Amino acid sequence: MSKLYRQRWLIAFTLPGFIFFLIFSYFPMYGVIISFQDYDVFKGVWGSGFVGFENYRTLFDMPDFMNALKNTVVISLLKLVILFPATVLFALLINEIRSGWFKKLIQTTSYLPYFVSWVIAAGIWYKLLSIDGGVVNNFLIALGIIDEPFYFVADPDAFYPLIIFTEAWKNMGFSAIIFIAALSAIDPQLYEAAKVDGANRFKQIWHISLPGIKNTIVLLFILNVSGLMRAGQDQMWTMSNVTVQSQAEILDTLVLRYLKDMGMMGYSIGTAMGIFQAFIGLGLFLSCNYLAKALKSDSII
Repeated sequence: MSKLYRQRWLIAFTLPGFIFFLIFSYFPMYGVIISFQDYDVFKGVWGSGFVGFENYRTLFDMPDFMNALKNTVVISLLKLVILFPATVLFALLINEIRSGWFKKLIQTTSYLPYFVSWVIAAGIWYKLLSIDGGVVNNFLIALGIIDEPFYFVADPDAFYPLIIFTEAWKNMGFSAIIFIAALSAIDPQLYEAAKVDGANRFKQIWHISLPGIKNTIVLLFILNVSGLMRAGQDQMWTMSNVTVQSQAEILDTLVLRYLKDMGMMGYSIGTAMGIFQAFIGLGLFLSCNYLAKALKSDSII
């Protein structure tokens, strides 16, 4: 009790965060029950009848489920394999900029799209890529690369590259903040010693910068892998259209469509989908964390 009294102000500072997670993360967990019920919003959780695993059977029997699962995994893997290394590289390049004002300009410019909602971002790119006066098509035609306007947002073959590009444009700058912060913690004397030994900029990055942020890279990679079953609901909902629906349908948007079509019946299916995604995410998280420990690297738990 005396120790708790000595640390009373530290405890007081942690209370708001503790209460936040208790209310919004732990208390709602009782809603897991909905996935095993024929949920009726008027009867509530405790008044609705139990149906066992019927909602999960309905979920897996959906005609679009396997296609949505495939799209979710493919899009998430593309983002992980392409954008995660690109974010690390982007942070390293920013760290190498020696001009202070130019470095701040690049950082600010790359951060700004993150604060734009996907609704607005999708509208911007639809306008830029439009076949009717779109800047991109006009530029490509002027250069002679294409002869007539190309409808980027309605071409199934161009959809995945477009999704990766817009994701990088919107989020890569902000995602690089953690890596830039980790790079700033590296002792500058290490770089000075490397210069004295004749190491060029590339060797300094390879032998000092990358090892200095290795643990940060591992931790963020584990967290990114655990989110493999979530491919970006807001982006896919706003960037898709009927012509690319088969490529754009992911698990989260599938749930939204069923909630819209099924009404109250959709809550049970939606909860079952959330539990399914969380279960797979937990398995991926534990597997990657175990692998990180086995490789003698840093880990989360």
